[in-house]
Amino acid sequence: MSNGNLPFETAKYLILGEGNKVKNLRTLKRLTLSELAQSAAIPEERLKSIECQKTELIDIDLCQIANALNVDTELLLDSSICMDNQDMYWLRSILQNHKTETNFSRLQTQITNLIHIILYKNREQWSEMRKDSIVALCKCERKDCARKARKSRDEKYAPFREHFKQTQYEKFMQYQQEGKILSANFFAKWYLTHKSEEMPIPYAKQNIANKLAQLAQKNNREFKELLCVKADTSIVTDN
Repeated sequence: MSNGNLPFETAKYLILGEGNKVKNLRTLKRLTLSELAQSAAIPEERLKSIECQKTELIDIDLCQIANALNVDTELLLDSSICMDNQDMYWLRSILQNHKTETNFSRLQTQITNLIHIILYKNREQWSEMRKDSIVALCKCERKDCARKARKSRDEKYAPFREHFKQTQYEKFMQYQQEGKILSANFFAKWYLTHKSEEMPIPYAKQNIANKLAQLAQKNNREFKELLCVKADTSIVTDN
């Protein structure tokens, strides 16, 4: 959409409207929150958060919402324009001079030129904001991929870990009954020589010994804590 051909009501809402521009334009076009969310292909809760200014517009949302509202993306971003003291000085000077003049065309040109200067100064800031938004989005995407990878890895290793833990627990209790201590390193080595062919070890060959020792140490701590709980329970029951 060309900003130079903005409908009067749209321009009025953008210039005089208070609050969030997305919400103002949605109201102007008589769209419900649900309708705009569906048209822009973004979650309704996210759109609501954007309109409440709790969530910052990122590039993807910005383009999709602008397309759904049939406006240029920069019209939704101009709430971030910053007028510094120098800008305000020039605006006051233009308006004060206009009080003594009747040339509306000159006023229009001066204000348009001032706006172009403000836009020029803010364009670099917008660009940086967009880059930051993209970086933040990529970080979120990487974190999500990492979470999915961890979940997939855990699901892959879970059956083996359960089998390994059960085997270790049986050996651990056997040693307890014999009055001996089963060390994690000893069990890891024992397991390697007595491993079941039906339950392959999912770790890389060069890391098998270390991984099994780490698992055995973790399991041993849990077994010892369980014994302590059983012992405390037994004392309470006897009393």
